Amino acid sequence: MAEYRNSLRSKRLIRQAFAELIQEKQSIDKITVKEIIDRADISKSTFYSHYQDIYALLEEFEDEILDMLDNAFDEYNAARKMATDMPYIDHVLKNLKENESTYKMILTSNYPVQFIDKLKSYINGRILKDIKLNGLSSNQKIKLMEIDMMTNAFVHLVVDYMRGKVDATFAELSSVITSVLKRVAMI
Repeated sequence: MAEYRNSLRSKRLIRQAFAELIQEKQSIDKITVKEIIDRADISKSTFYSHYQDIYALLEEFEDEILDMLDNAFDEYNAARKMATDMPYIDHVLKNLKENESTYKMILTSNYPVQFIDKLKSYINGRILKDIKLNGLSSNQKIKLMEIDMMTNAFVHLVVDYMRGKVDATFAELSSVITSVLKRVAMI
């Protein structure tokens, strides 16, 4: 049991050191394993017992974000089945706000391009699966492009907000996103 606790502790220290270094350096390419192990006060072998490399560590953070969004979709769908009228987007934005530091850590680094592509693909798939779209084309090919356009716009707006490039509060950002989506979707 102590070995398990030590493993969890080591992993937490690695993740904390990594998050701090991303915030400081703003780029995963500027972070070394040595810096992580020095900051976490662990051995090199301890790092490699948990992660193959820095990118595996980053991918774990990305997967957690997608899991959080997946849970938000599932919670919304369960609530909707119980006749709750809380819109999906409000639920996702609430999740985003509650986990803002995690999202900000990944989205403000210079590495988020691959993750943003994963995120957009995931959101597009869940929108197609879970939300009845009202104001979009009946032509499937055009509808897919319209969904992709909206997803791109909203994801990049959130990324710009996280990077401090949007002069708005989180509540204002949420209001704009919700307002636009409500015009095109039955949510």
